Formats: sequence, C-alpha cells, structure tokens
Amino acid sequence: MSLLGKAAVLIWNDVLDTERDVFYRWHDQEHIPERLALPGFLRGRRYRGSGVAEWLTLYEAEDVAVLTSPAYLERLNDPTPLTQSTVRAFRNTARSICTVEKTVGASTGGHVLTLPLPAGFDAKHLFEGDMPAITADASVLAAHLFVADDAASHLDTREARERAYVVPARVLFVETSTLDAARKQLMRFLAGIDAAQRDAAAAGAGVFTLEISRLATPNHRTQETR
Repeated sequence: MSLLGKAAVLIWNDVLDTERDVFYRWHDQEHIPERLALPGFLRGRRYRGSGVAEWLTLYEAEDVAVLTSPAYLERLNDPTPLTQSTVRAFRNTARSICTVEKTVGASTGGHVLTLPLPAGFDAKHLFEGDMPAITADASVLAAHLFVADDAASHLDTREARERAYVVPARVLFVETSTLDAARKQLMRFLAGIDAAQRDAAAAGAGVFTLEISRLATPNHRTQETR
C-alpha cells in the first residue's frame, strides 16, 4: 500500500522568513529523525507547495494509540531548545492527529493535494469497488481519507502551547505523479462541493511537492510490525 499504518499526523505550516534556513536544518536533521525514533512511527514525509500553507508534513504511524502513547507525549512535553524556538516561528499552522478511514493505491506520489472536507460531503464512495473512482485518472497513484481524532489532536502539551493551530476534521489526501495532475484533481473535487462551502474548502486546500521521505529503522518499530 501507498500508506503505512492506520494513523497519521498531518501538519501544515508557514514559517517566518528569517527562520527558513533554521526550519530546514531543524526539520531535516533533528525533528524527523527524532519522531521516527519513537516506537510505532513508520515514515515521515515533508512537502512544499502553495495554498493553505507552504509546508505539509505527514507522519505515518501504526495506529492512533502510538500518537497518544507515553513515549510520544514525553517528547511533546520535553521539546528540545531548537524545537521550542523553531515552532514559535510557525505561522498559519494546522495540525490533525488522524485515523485512516479509507486508503487506496500501491505507489507514493511526488506531488499531493490536500483538501479539508466540509461537513456532509461524502467522499467514502470514491474509494469503493475494484476500480475506485478516486484513482480513475492514471496520474493519481494513491488517495487517503483522514479523519481527525479530536481528543488526540487537542492534547495539552508543552510543544502545542508554543504555537496556535487549527484542527481540520476530515482531509482528502491525493498523491499524483505530476504537479499538473494534483492541480487538476483539486479543481475537480472543489467543483463537487456545494457552492456555499466551496470557498472555505478552497481556502484550506493545498498542492505540494515532496521534499523529503524517511523510513523508520526496523528496531524503532513496535514488536507487532516485525
């Protein structure tokens, strides 16, 4: 499958212009390796693009219990000095701890679109059948429907207090082989949203290109995955 595990952390953010170089150094050399050293974290990916924010980070985990585990909460409550200073420079942040409601596809794409779904919008039917409608376009390699775990997303931790953020409730995440395909799919899905909700959905949407993907080493995975 394109997606590893049954849960994920999704983070969208901008950063103050003065802190861009620090952000890259911190995220590449400290933050992603630190998260992937935690039991149950399987892969970390970061994308850069346009729309709701400049960056999108996806952490894939075995299940939502990993994302409320003592090991993860200990890290969130004891952030490194560089983590504290960097997240204070975040702007326009959204963060959801999610379960995976639907997923389809066997490849990861170099480009993705993310679209927050308004209440009442049914996307599950797009994933049904032997030939799901959501991957009918050959340029769409995979798609996932994420649903926020409200309690997990709003846990009060020291790291969370360093930044203000919103929690998207349901997110459509589509992986494509080309940037143009991601943009076209975004327009396609926006056209299917009721006009009264379309502007809000568009404001929260984004199209991104992969910058880094890193797998956890096997010894950092829990016993169940070995």
